[in-house]
Amino acid sequence: AGAAAGEIAAVSPPPIREAASTGDDLTRIKGLGPKLVTLLGGLGVTSYAQIAAWTEEDIDRIDPQLGAFAGRIRRDSWVEQAKFLAADDTAGFETKFGKL
Repeated sequence: AGAAAGEIAAVSPPPIREAASTGDDLTRIKGLGPKLVTLLGGLGVTSYAQIAAWTEEDIDRIDPQLGAFAGRIRRDSWVEQAKFLAADDTAGFETKFGKL
């Protein structure tokens, strides 16, 4: 049983690392739903830190690629929300944007 437990322990960590490498749960950003997450993923955007680092030029470049969702980045304050989430500042986020 000891060997089996060791094997299980050795097998368990990789899925955890894989989950982390898939990115953040971008749907925590208010106004960003599953369809937008898919669109952003296609553009290589998978983390709060990426969105938090966007400049006005980045937004101008990315926004038109969102099709029917164009304008949402600024209207829903994605960059500001992402800064709180990237910093793991849930209290700050909820003070400004409401419950997660």
